Order: sequence, then structure tokens, then C-alpha cells
Amino acid sequence: MPDISRKAGDPLANWRECLEGGDAKNGREIFFEKAETACLRCHKVKGEGGDVGPDLSGVGKKYDREYLLRSIIEPSAVIAQGYDNVMLTLSDGSIAAGILSAEDEKVVTLKSLADGSAQKIDKAKIKERTAVPSAMPPGMGEVLGKRGLRDVVEYLATLK
Repeated sequence: MPDISRKAGDPLANWRECLEGGDAKNGREIFFEKAETACLRCHKVKGEGGDVGPDLSGVGKKYDREYLLRSIIEPSAVIAQGYDNVMLTLSDGSIAAGILSAEDEKVVTLKSLADGSAQKIDKAKIKERTAVPSAMPPGMGEVLGKRGLRDVVEYLATLK
């Protein structure tokens, strides 16, 4: 039985009842078909979907339900490795932003959120580097509602 207590300061307090008891089939439909959430536009499952967010194939094997729920409710709380968003202010005043896909001593490579293209930027040209919140919009709990959220968590938990 999940802990559904309402502890002060717990960002999941209003959503804890969504940890268990969902319908995985309905959650899959929401993930693949609900236009308001557009999960499939950014996330891939078993080869189908976008590349802006992490591939969720096997996510139920790697993470517990609380992690899955938190990732939906607070997408910027923990950003999956390889999906850090950054904004770079360059010495010429221009801005470059995207997903940090690679970095070495001399070059930062960003993946565009718009089309996935790679942009290599010489570190010597970077004036300022700022972490940017997750590209996943906040408020998915409200968009899904508690029943829908419970179903999506159930579906993700089955991805082993």
C-alpha cells in the first residue's frame, strides 16, 4: 500500500494515491494518443516516438513508481543523464540552447529541441553557461487528472 499521507513540503503529497492501482492499457493509450500530453512526441518506447526526452523502454525495471510519478509531476527535479538543458551566452552576444549531448575539454555539443540537430560550440567562445529547466512542461498532473496519472504510472511501471 503506497504512503498517501500529506506531509508538509512533500511535492508529491497531492498525488501519492496515483502510485498504485492504475490501468496499464489505458495508460498506454494516454501515452501514445492523448494530444494534450503528447508524451510520444518527446519520448520513445520500443522504437516508437521522439528523441527529445529519454527513451522510456525499460523504465519500469530501472525506477520505482515514486520516481516515475515525481518525473511527471516535477520534471525538473531530476533530469535524466544526457538530457540536461543548457543555455550558452557566447562572446559575440548570441545565445545557443539545447540538450547537452557531449562535452570535452574544447567543445560543447548541443542537440536542438526543435529538430534534434547537433551544434558544436568551441568552449573558448562561451561567455556564460546556464542550466535550463526540463523541456518537459510542468503541470502534467493537472492535465492528466488523478485517474489518468495513475494509469500512466501503471503503464510506465510495466515497461521492463
